Amino acid sequence: MDIMKKWVPFLFLVVACNRQTIPVITNREAEKPKIDNEIYPPAGTVKEDVVEGKSIFTNRCGRCHGLPDPALFQTYKWETILMTMIPKAKLNQEQAMHVRAYILQNAAKSRP
Repeated sequence: MDIMKKWVPFLFLVVACNRQTIPVITNREAEKPKIDNEIYPPAGTVKEDVVEGKSIFTNRCGRCHGLPDPALFQTYKWETILMTMIPKAKLNQEQAMHVRAYILQNAAKSRP
């Protein structure tokens, strides 16, 4: 017990004098997804795109997992999800455009 009293201050001093620093995160903003306009065309889709997108979403995306309601997330969240899932579903550019039109048309308009 007496030895412990001698070592504790010494160990505290050694730890306090350690020059190793911990990295500090200075920028906490999330990186916004970059949108490829060939796969993700600008807004202005027509009703047929949305209808076709729903069909593709139901048949292709529903194979691997349950189909979430598009209104569960806002547009910015869906953009990130679509960028990940479209390549996994092996959709071509036209199919990707239709699915994106359907999802974004039905995405939540504001935070729940």
